Amino acid sequence: MDKILVIGGGSWGTAFANYLASKKNEIRIWIRENEIIESIKNIRENSLFLPGIKLSNNLIPVSDLIQETKKADIIILAVPSKYIRNIFEKIKGVVENKIIVNLSKGFESSSLKTISQIAVEVICPDIINSWVTISGPSFARELAHKHPTAVVAVSKNETILKQIQTDFSSDILRIYRTNDLIGIEVSSSIKNVIAIASGIIKGCDLGYNTTASLVTRASVEISKFGIKLGAKKETFWGLAGIGDLMLTCFGPLSRNFQLGTRIAKGESLKQIQKTTIMIAEGVETTKAIKTLSEKVDIEMPISFAVYDILFNNKDPKKAIQALMKRSLKQE
Repeated sequence: MDKILVIGGGSWGTAFANYLASKKNEIRIWIRENEIIESIKNIRENSLFLPGIKLSNNLIPVSDLIQETKKADIIILAVPSKYIRNIFEKIKGVVENKIIVNLSKGFESSSLKTISQIAVEVICPDIINSWVTISGPSFARELAHKHPTAVVAVSKNETILKQIQTDFSSDILRIYRTNDLIGIEVSSSIKNVIAIASGIIKGCDLGYNTTASLVTRASVEISKFGIKLGAKKETFWGLAGIGDLMLTCFGPLSRNFQLGTRIAKGESLKQIQKTTIMIAEGVETTKAIKTLSEKVDIEMPISFAVYDILFNNKDPKKAIQALMKRSLKQE
């Protein structure tokens, strides 16, 4: 396997880097927080974002982003979408000849761009020719515990795509291939918005009838939006679509789900963000999807309801009632 640098020391970046390191490869991981670097060096644990998980001795934490990027052949991105532009600006000029594997999800709320679109804008248009995105049902802690799962990888470059599929797959992680980049980016982003809605349902003490209805109608909402942007319909019924959506809506490990639950219990978004180090990607994505869906004239009632709850302080139970009372003429 080529020299690999993982950028991002959160739970998912750490879990994925450790997974690759467990395949008996030295994996270097760039981490912004010095305390996490010291934690990994001293006790082989990311005590801040992935506590309780013993990390491989092959996982090497590093602090010099530029020098480590220069030395690597493959760069794996595991950075929250709100920080990804800043990372691209830093590594521009040293990353152009590398294979980029993106694990990050979301739309940038200011530009309404996906992760790959930001890379093309900031780094160079040709970066898309060596770009791979991986997505699917994959909680960080469960991968760290070696629970088997399947994900999907997408790239315009079939040679690189097959290389990543072969090198990264194992009896723990099975990787499928596709060529629908926009479909993968849309589904993996909006599912975080729907996960907030699912957490709200849980926080309102509603049951599985409500959650199953949410997931089903949300899958229709997401697919309509994605197809409008040029995605393939079948993507939304696959691992990165309905697979990841089900995981985040039924699995309490999702930070977006947890945020929704806390909102429904009466906490404000500001209160929650002040008391947690974890970033719920669905918050930024909710803002972006609200603007972008209006721009392309796609009705997204569930996503709009989440927006009103998060940013207009709408009562969650009233928002649910409003969704149930919507006109049936278009349904």
